[in-house]
Amino acid sequence: MKKLIQTLLGKTGYEILRKDRPKSISRNTMTAGLQWLGRQGFTVRTVLDVGASDGRWSKDCMQDFPDATYVLFEPQPVHSSALDEFAASASTRVIPVKKAIGGEEGTMSFDISDPFGGGPAAAGSEAVMEVELTTIDATVAMLKLEKPYILKLDTHGIERSILQGAENILQKCEILIIEAYNYHITDEAMLFWELCAYLDKRGFRPVDLVDVMHRKHDNSLWQMDLFFVRSDWDGFNCVTY
Repeated sequence: MKKLIQTLLGKTGYEILRKDRPKSISRNTMTAGLQWLGRQGFTVRTVLDVGASDGRWSKDCMQDFPDATYVLFEPQPVHSSALDEFAASASTRVIPVKKAIGGEEGTMSFDISDPFGGGPAAAGSEAVMEVELTTIDATVAMLKLEKPYILKLDTHGIERSILQGAENILQKCEILIIEAYNYHITDEAMLFWELCAYLDKRGFRPVDLVDVMHRKHDNSLWQMDLFFVRSDWDGFNCVTY
């Protein structure tokens, strides 16, 4: 009888589940990924949050790395007050850096049309602001930030330039968390497997992926957040399921 009922309900898109059935916990979210990192015992002194917006990602990261210093890079003026308030209220040291990040120091025309986007302004764009440009390496040296680091990039296709300006600190990073893409969303954007190959040469391997997104146009793979750790992490020595 139970099988018959399940079959009939299945045809309508429903199913019967036990009330005491354990609830599944998604492992494929940023929160779960950060929790996993926290449980692995990584030592982190400084978190470098590039594309910090109003600090929401760093706030979540603090749950698992509460004693680190947080440096939040965000040139969008719309988030300036929120970053200041976050820095004042946080229980750990938070340093807002209201500059764009790239492969060199100087200035750049920055697209401010999307508060949660941004990057080099396209020709003819009207929502443009001239902002200071710096590198991760220069900022870490200026602020004398302690290693080891987490470097997080939410930077919409300009990862190559930013990583080129972070060659020194990559040698002292424990963890990289990078929004990666399946399409060339900018001229310099690396597809996700190109990003993996680029970082493999610098001593990192992917260890997790979260927040997978499919685009509305055709429901094909659009982006995900990839977690990288150093290639000599002990966990890679275990090759069984």
